[in-house]
Amino acid sequence: MTTHLHLDLLGGLAGDMFLAAAIDAGLVDVARLEAALGTLGLGAVRVHQERVVRGAIEGVHVRFEGWDPAMESDHRHLSTIEAMIAESGLSAGVKARATEMFRTLGRAEATVHGIELERVHFHEVGAVDSILDFVAAAWVMEEVDATYSFGAIPAGSGTIETAHGTIPVPAPATAKLLEGFEITHRDVATEFVTPTGAAILATVASRPGTRQGRLKASGFGCGTRDFGSHSNVVRLVVLEQGASPAGEPWERDEVVQLVCEIDDLQPELMASVEATLFEAGALDVVREPVLMKKGRHGERLSVLCEAGRQEALLKAIFVHTTTFGVRVLPMARVKLRRTRCEVSTAFGEVHVKVGWLGNEAIKATPEYEECRALAEQHGVSVHRVYLAAQEAGRALLEAENA
Repeated sequence: MTTHLHLDLLGGLAGDMFLAAAIDAGLVDVARLEAALGTLGLGAVRVHQERVVRGAIEGVHVRFEGWDPAMESDHRHLSTIEAMIAESGLSAGVKARATEMFRTLGRAEATVHGIELERVHFHEVGAVDSILDFVAAAWVMEEVDATYSFGAIPAGSGTIETAHGTIPVPAPATAKLLEGFEITHRDVATEFVTPTGAAILATVASRPGTRQGRLKASGFGCGTRDFGSHSNVVRLVVLEQGASPAGEPWERDEVVQLVCEIDDLQPELMASVEATLFEAGALDVVREPVLMKKGRHGERLSVLCEAGRQEALLKAIFVHTTTFGVRVLPMARVKLRRTRCEVSTAFGEVHVKVGWLGNEAIKATPEYEECRALAEQHGVSVHRVYLAAQEAGRALLEAENA
């Protein structure tokens, strides 16, 4: 079985609301999260949670407590936050995801203010509780190996006061992050989606999935304010997917393959096309040399995707390549059930993807990006870290099948 998480943005989204919804849905071991946050060098961090009512809905509200007051600041440079994350005891996967989330927001801020990324400094988002929002969200995403979907993104009206002065809603950086998403306007003078919430949406959009499956759990994360116009909550729905017919040792699903041949685009540009397609939600991208008509050498571009990402990927192919046509091939896919586990190596913790054939764990593959990050941290080759993670993965398989 695989996990899919769907977000209903009834009251918008902020970092604390995302975490609270995950806690309410039973996805978070709070003690383990607190231990992870405690490695950031801020002191002992506690996640205070309480049940509250927002509008007509009861859910969980969270806030962070306990950090060293000397660490409090309402602004920090991006480089300072990145160093804080890099020097922490977080797993390599959480470090990479949290850093990328801050960089995603940083790129938006840099564009809005017309400055280089290295010069970006965060005001409200640089405060300790906002840093903890980002890191906690990254921790949840790493702990729960899931695909995501979300409903309509609400946008309010009016203005808000910030360190940059009075700005319109949604905030310019938030609007930049949400470019390309469908927005629903509500005539309510409030900020429905915060910059942290927008960065979370931009992050989960890179792991798209279909909202279907067996309903396993749900949870409500509550914002701090209580409005009369709406329930200030986000709902997180947990779905189990991939059930196979009785007796089959694997899973089945439906995907779409997009195929075209290209012979008039500089080969070195295809690498950026590939990266763009993955950012748009491709499950896989394959390029292979082909001999085309009139003896021309070219490349066949084959993109695998969920049906719901087809339109976005077709647009990306037409915009970023020279092709005039794409073949669309619906197809069935058979795949191993997958789980994600963390193993210990001499270099640190690494997640491995475990493949199951029925009830037997038959393979465990280390996450390359985590191995690469640990290799850079320890000044060794990626191959050495990868081999260590493979060995730990084999031990895990033996334990699972014992």
